Amino acid sequence: MATREINITGSFGIIGGRARGTGTEVLEAIQFVGACARAFASLPKNARQLSWRSLYMQVRFTAVDAMPIIFGLSLLIGGLVIAQAHAQAVRWGVQQALGPIVATVIVRLLGPLFAAIIVVARSGTAVASELATARVMGEVTALEALGVDPIQLMVLPRLVGAAISVAVLALYFDAIAITGGLVSTLTFAHLPPGDYMESLRLGLSGSDVILVLTKGAAFGLGTALICCWAGLRAERTPAAIPQSVTRGVVFAMVYVFVVTMVFAIAESLWTTS
Repeated sequence: MATREINITGSFGIIGGRARGTGTEVLEAIQFVGACARAFASLPKNARQLSWRSLYMQVRFTAVDAMPIIFGLSLLIGGLVIAQAHAQAVRWGVQQALGPIVATVIVRLLGPLFAAIIVVARSGTAVASELATARVMGEVTALEALGVDPIQLMVLPRLVGAAISVAVLALYFDAIAITGGLVSTLTFAHLPPGDYMESLRLGLSGSDVILVLTKGAAFGLGTALICCWAGLRAERTPAAIPQSVTRGVVFAMVYVFVVTMVFAIAESLWTTS
């Protein structure tokens, strides 16, 4: 009986310790967001030229270098999803629903989501490991000793670059996926390109482009923010580098899916109101 009570007490202690640790991490993340906002507001003019160069390198690595991966993935996903959607629409006699299906599933959902996942896997791991290495090797401390704000130099260009990159990649994913759907429906379903484009015209609107850009920017900004936070909070030991990468990637993935759910709920409420 006493052993059972000890086990129950120990279990509650473990749960409480993990909850306390999670709360501390959330508080640290909120403080880091505030530090980034202060660093952006106080960014000196003489540092902007260096920031532009860092921003260019971040966009090049995150967006341009990822385009071949996005191209192959979006072409396959667009072809498969749209071909299956057209087949089911024909089966149930609702061919006119192809455009809304493409707009909902491909353009609004899968495009920004897959672009964000690829950026988390590629750039998120790179950002977290780079900043964690800078922390472990003492580079961050050296910058602080020289009077340079590490957030202004190392974090802000990555935040802006990631937001721009994911927004661009989301649009790029959608464009290639729609092209893949055109090829697949023409090849396998013998759907005339004119009918395909007409269904897209009826299902898509300018607000969809704004929505995709907004979701992409939110995904990119949050992903870079989380990975930068995970890298800079690393301890001064080599083992902290892979731990920071894991923490950053896991938290970034959770953030991406939570934001996707929030946007989906908001879209549902907006359309039903």
